[in-house]
Amino acid sequence: MRVEVAGRAVPRLSRRAIAAFARRVLRAARGSIDELSIAFVDDAAMRALNRKFRRKNKTTDVLTFPDEIVISLDQARRQARDEKHSLATEVRYLIAHGVLHALGYDHETDNGEMNALELRVREKVGLR
Repeated sequence: MRVEVAGRAVPRLSRRAIAAFARRVLRAARGSIDELSIAFVDDAAMRALNRKFRRKNKTTDVLTFPDEIVISLDQARRQARDEKHSLATEVRYLIAHGVLHALGYDHETDNGEMNALELRVREKVGLR
């Protein structure tokens, strides 16, 4: 799988490490995607995307489009602080979540299937 990482830099997590982690998640989920883009944006950009595509006029942590995951670093930073772990760890959680959405899973409609898979994938890739 080819992974392109764009946008803002993530402290203590290189673009190479981000791409490698996304590949590990994909293997752990036993999924297949040829190409994936992961873009890091600020809250303003995420709010605009969320408003345009989901009609929700607020920021969110991660949005997944075909072959693209968009992550708000501002929101990820707040969530990391609330959960008392690093921004790098939170970004990994969001990448895992986004990859599962890219594979077609939808936690809003699947009666817990995605959430259960996400927990198994996290365990396999060392995210607890």
